[in-house]
Amino acid sequence: MLPEKDLSLLEYYNLMSRKNVIISYKGPVTDVILSEISRDIRSKVSVDPGASRKIFAIFMELAQNILFYSAEKVQFSKEKEGIGILLLVQANDHYLFSCGNLVERIYLDDLVDGINLINSMDKEQLREYKRHQRNSPSPERSKGAGFGLTQVAITSGNPISVSHTDVDTVHSFLSLSIQINKEIK
Repeated sequence: MLPEKDLSLLEYYNLMSRKNVIISYKGPVTDVILSEISRDIRSKVSVDPGASRKIFAIFMELAQNILFYSAEKVQFSKEKEGIGILLLVQANDHYLFSCGNLVERIYLDDLVDGINLINSMDKEQLREYKRHQRNSPSPERSKGAGFGLTQVAITSGNPISVSHTDVDTVHSFLSLSIQINKEIK
């Protein structure tokens, strides 16, 4: 279904420029795409090495979630690749990394509950929770927000913002955002 009014690419370009967007990508998440975006992140955020390392680690975790768990897939070579959106925005004192993808609604409650649990913990509790997840059998690890999202919260030192919108009777669009504070010099 096409929108009633086409979005002008110039309007989109201007909006993206005003919002200090560093990375904006929508499409299949493949190993090649991960490599290229990683290179761009390292290049564009190199002035802040501490934040750059955190952004890179968070990007890899969240992009891999799209790669492996997106309900929307496309066939590339031998593998089906997940489709999603990745966005990195710069503000005065922080960066904001956001990602989104379709998920099956049957998994949504576990994901949101898991993220809320992660957000309720301090750094030491998160580390202990991560150790517990690492030592748990595979089926327990694969339910809800797992090891990777726990690592994202530890790395950023900030809560994970989560929102979702139902798109049909089977799928929801899941959005995650995480703030990465700039190093203060």
